[in-house]
Amino acid sequence: MTTYLLPCACSAEVAVTAGQAGGRVECRQCGRELAVPKLGDLSRLRRQDAAPRPHGVAWRPAQAVVFLGAIASAAALLASLWIGPRATGVLDERSLRTAVRAVDDLTAYRVWSEGLSRVGVRRPPADEELALLRQTRFADGIRGGLHLVAACGALAVVAAGLRLALAAKPPRTSATPGR
Repeated sequence: MTTYLLPCACSAEVAVTAGQAGGRVECRQCGRELAVPKLGDLSRLRRQDAAPRPHGVAWRPAQAVVFLGAIASAAALLASLWIGPRATGVLDERSLRTAVRAVDDLTAYRVWSEGLSRVGVRRPPADEELALLRQTRFADGIRGGLHLVAACGALAVVAAGLRLALAAKPPRTSATPGR
């Protein structure tokens, strides 16, 4: 959109656009109210030189940190969900039956009569149990690492977002005398 410069009596120029034609604007320098010319007369005013726009808008470092932190956090959480919940039920019916068959009848009867919760079954873990235990420990480690990455990404998003929010606040100005 073309911007025109409307001269003021105080030698300042006020930027106006075609949308303001026929209206009134206030000079920021002296506070006078100026009449903006009608649309046909705007072309008589001097045009404001528009700064060339860059082809690509460069990100500030804080914006890049917000973006990358959000991507890392989301990717880590999705990967954690893909791994799934922690495995439960290490002992199944088949492994218990195998353990009971491995001991003699008298020992099995004694354990059963005294209560499994008090005595317990002493046996080496089966190969399936060892494999499941290794797999569970590995998945827990990966899941914990992914949660750590997600937390760090979220923390980076919050920190950089706060920095952007504080940078966007207009600076406080004191009242100018004489108004």
